[in-house]
Amino acid sequence: MAKLKIVVTGATGLLGRATATHLVECGHEVISVDRKEGDFAAGSKLVVGDLTSLEFCDSVIEGANAVVHLGAIPNPTDARQFNVFQNNSVSTFGVFTAAAQARVKTVVYASSLSAYGFAYSDEWTSPIYAPVDEAHPFVFEESYALSKEVNERSALMWSRRCETAFVGMRFPWTNTPEKTLELARRFNDEDKLPPDPRFPKGIVAKILWTYLDLRDAVKAIEVVINSNIKGAHVYNFAAPDIMAKAPTMELMAKFHPKTEIRSPLPGHTAPLSSQAFVHTFGYAPQYLINRDEI
Repeated sequence: MAKLKIVVTGATGLLGRATATHLVECGHEVISVDRKEGDFAAGSKLVVGDLTSLEFCDSVIEGANAVVHLGAIPNPTDARQFNVFQNNSVSTFGVFTAAAQARVKTVVYASSLSAYGFAYSDEWTSPIYAPVDEAHPFVFEESYALSKEVNERSALMWSRRCETAFVGMRFPWTNTPEKTLELARRFNDEDKLPPDPRFPKGIVAKILWTYLDLRDAVKAIEVVINSNIKGAHVYNFAAPDIMAKAPTMELMAKFHPKTEIRSPLPGHTAPLSSQAFVHTFGYAPQYLINRDEI
């Protein structure tokens, strides 16, 4: 495998640091980029700057073979819905613009399961149908999800103007096994536990009990970088099962009773389809939750 120069944004965050570390271990030259100092992958170079500046994006992406864009505000934190949208949309457009200018071969960027609109809706929002695939309409009402749709459309626009491939990953909750178990246990005992601002009540059901091990997210990104994909594409990518003890159909009947079930969801099958990614790239999540530990 040829040694590549790869820029990873959001590189002091959980997924960014893990991705950069993995790519360094694969033998690549990795430039870690973030807007603040922090822990970053050993063996990479950290560059601190603002991705909403096109000049900065150009400076860090010049000469790169691939870009992994993970830098973003990770949820709709501001009440007026402005700052998240401004930061996430403008920074992503800057990264895409610089990548096109630099003739980067592949950009992999973080979209989100939250783009569909279920996770952060004020009113309870259920899927129209399940399993949710990439064709499911967006039904969001907040700026984080809106920024994800804008980013996906920006990728499509740039793919029509240059030879760079743009691949958006609609990841679910992505974390270490320990943190995923912590969230799963919270859902299991939700009615008995005191409130926790990190985990709003109902959030696990709103994200359809989906999850992804950090190691699988990193591997999926690597697989895309090593592919010869062209154009702009977006893929769901989540574990094939759910982080809950109860069977999927029982949970769907309780929390999302109006959702049309279009294909069987036996046992603990995730109500989110990742088949498009698996079919295209030949990689499926390998690290699954141990339900006996919930």
